[in-house]
Amino acid sequence: MDRLSLLPDELIFKILFFLPSQFAVITTSLLSKRWCSLWKHVPNLRYFDQHSESEYWRASRFIDKFLLLQDNAHALETVHLYVNQFGPLTDIETWLGVAVSRGVRNLIFYQYSSTIWYQPIRLPKSMYTCETLVTLSLRHAFIVDVPLNICFTSLKSLSLEFVSFLSDDDIVHRLLSGCRVLEELNVVRCGYYKVKTFKIMVPTLQRLTVYDCSPYGNPVPGHDVGFVIQTPCLKSLTITSQFGWFHSLVKMPYLVKAYIKLQHGDSKNLLGCVTSVKHLFLCVKQRKDSYPIGDFSQLVSLKVCTCSLDWYRLILTRAPKLRVLRFQGQANLPPSQYINDLHKCYRSSGDVQTQWEPPSSVPECLISSLEIIEWNDTKGTEAENSEMKYLKENSRQLKMMATTKYR
Repeated sequence: MDRLSLLPDELIFKILFFLPSQFAVITTSLLSKRWCSLWKHVPNLRYFDQHSESEYWRASRFIDKFLLLQDNAHALETVHLYVNQFGPLTDIETWLGVAVSRGVRNLIFYQYSSTIWYQPIRLPKSMYTCETLVTLSLRHAFIVDVPLNICFTSLKSLSLEFVSFLSDDDIVHRLLSGCRVLEELNVVRCGYYKVKTFKIMVPTLQRLTVYDCSPYGNPVPGHDVGFVIQTPCLKSLTITSQFGWFHSLVKMPYLVKAYIKLQHGDSKNLLGCVTSVKHLFLCVKQRKDSYPIGDFSQLVSLKVCTCSLDWYRLILTRAPKLRVLRFQGQANLPPSQYINDLHKCYRSSGDVQTQWEPPSSVPECLISSLEIIEWNDTKGTEAENSEMKYLKENSRQLKMMATTKYR
């Protein structure tokens, strides 16, 4: 007896929803007779193409038949295409166009290659005015022919990973300006090609992540390679960059978390625009000419790489509500998904501190609020020991102090 056929349709749909489409269609059809047709009503296409150039036709035929045979009465919830660079561009453009016409809500397109070359793709013009799209993720793609009229009325999450634009700087600003309700933006760049200044001016944006992992660059102040950020409603900010410069044009009064790693220091007034943050991680090369202006009046948690001690000492005097203070040794910094942060930090910081002088007056937070101090991977230098002793003796609300030695 076919016991799987006794399962209710709703449960079968949930099972098929989480399977790659090629397995949902082929493999499960062998398990149950009823499953042979139920896959046509599953509102998603997830295809992971592992074929070589000579076998690409298999992927093309499968996707064509999947879109053709599915029940067109139901909208597509998710389309996830992971294809190699050998596929004809017309196929990709057609698939994306069909997805848009079917009211797709979540669209993920990854193009992979055994080399560093990727084919330029033309997203269908209908996509730029898609009213149903909520999530859009593009990885490893060259984008060309972006229309003048762009309006994503429902798009809330956008991810651009290793995406190059075959035009000037204005193309990015035009694209993001059409995202009227965008709340989350992830950007990963590796090289600058046509777009040198990446302009992020989105008034509705709440979460921004930027990984700038170019293997080359020009760290000269005023250079036009970098990012312009104008996001007044931002709540979460993550920036990791080796060579890019960051220019912030507005304050971010709603900011809760900020994670900032810049090999060549604060660009323009970036840190001065995040003074409302509550939780801050900082790994920034010392730049005495760009110290932030303003008080970190809402800051309650500060974690700093030991390459950024001058920044910490300045912030400490301007953070009256600080409760948690953590120092992270450079040797224990975890590498990110895209950048070797450990190597970057060592190159930007130099040797550990060799001298320290106490401030002229005890910072307010030491007297009234600081409760936890942690120093990881201390080298045990005289300067470090003197500073830890000062913090311990002057922190009147201190509940815990812990140190771990570098190995």
